[in-house]
Amino acid sequence: MRPETSPDYLNNRFAKEVEEQFNISGDIFCQAIENADGVPYQLIFGTGIGEGYFLNVGYGIKQLFGLTPGEFTEKLFQQMIEVIIPLNEDIPHDPVESREKIISGEIQKYKAEILVTTPGGEKKWIRDSSIPVIDDKTGKATGLLGIFFDISEHKQTLLQLEKAMERATESDRLKTSFLNNLSHEIRTPLNAIVGFSTLLGEPGQVPGSRMEFMDIITHSSDHLLEIVDDVVEISKIEAKIVRLIKKEVNLNQMLQRVYDRFKPAADEKNILFRYDAPMKEKEIIITTDGYKLFQSLTNLLSNAIKFTFEGKVEFGYSIKEDKIEFYVSDTGIGIGMEHQPNILKPFYQAESSSTKRYEGTGLGLSIAKAYIELLGGKIWFNSEPGEGSVFCFNIPDTRQMNG
Repeated sequence: MRPETSPDYLNNRFAKEVEEQFNISGDIFCQAIENADGVPYQLIFGTGIGEGYFLNVGYGIKQLFGLTPGEFTEKLFQQMIEVIIPLNEDIPHDPVESREKIISGEIQKYKAEILVTTPGGEKKWIRDSSIPVIDDKTGKATGLLGIFFDISEHKQTLLQLEKAMERATESDRLKTSFLNNLSHEIRTPLNAIVGFSTLLGEPGQVPGSRMEFMDIITHSSDHLLEIVDDVVEISKIEAKIVRLIKKEVNLNQMLQRVYDRFKPAADEKNILFRYDAPMKEKEIIITTDGYKLFQSLTNLLSNAIKFTFEGKVEFGYSIKEDKIEFYVSDTGIGIGMEHQPNILKPFYQAESSSTKRYEGTGLGLSIAKAYIELLGGKIWFNSEPGEGSVFCFNIPDTRQMNG
């Protein structure tokens, strides 16, 4: 027994010989197509598009559109269509124009990808592949013999591949920019080390000059070491070989060490520098990876002081439910709106040219983000260009683990 016929059939009168041309397939033909995940159909044209009727629609139409073969009409199908993407150059986007060309014989094979909204509200992509059925007497097409395929999953996969390709392309671009900047960053301290080391060996240098040269060499060596450390660490992060080493950490003592490290740089720029440790207890002990927490804070503070020329830089923490929330705020130059979506990504820098005003590899924020996530927290920020920035992050409150 053949599949149910559309009710439109009852409202249309066509020559018997036309219908006989469509009744060329039986149950075996339909079953073979549906076994290949297709939905076979036969469409007899009406006087206008949407006025024809379907014959022998496969039962797979229920899974495809949520309709029984008897409910599936050409008018309803046309109403479901959102987008038509022809797969052959001679096929127009306009279905009315396509129908005219099929009838006239200009289109011998119809193939298109179609976005539809089913009566149940679901968006689906289908491929419609059909060939015209030709009337022997008039030589014109009187309908179509075709197959619907559900390609929604295929289209979703392609979309994911396109996004992955975009991400890979952007990552390659950022890495290229980073390598160009890294070359500049390494040459700067190396040139200072080599140049001033040479000057130290020249006769006639006064003791004051020698001390100044040694200070420059020491600063340049420290900066070069920071660059190497950052590159090694981001490589380990990308390779996913970074491991946590959890120990007891005195949080207030850690903040004091961070403060002592950056106080000279803040004083040199004549900016107010302070921290807030609100816990009144003599000690606040948590269990975490102290090195990664310390580095996260120092990376954020390094940026805050670097980009602040007047005003203040503050940092501290507070207890919020089961989290310890840290903050680093500054009154610096802020982050442009165009850079904010990408500023935490590896290798991204708001200024990437070799003539940029501020030294650094641009890896500090991405390393901090990776460390914070490894610690079980998250990082976020608010920034206004010219007004400053506030970076916040949290980690689990593990005080209860220490009795």
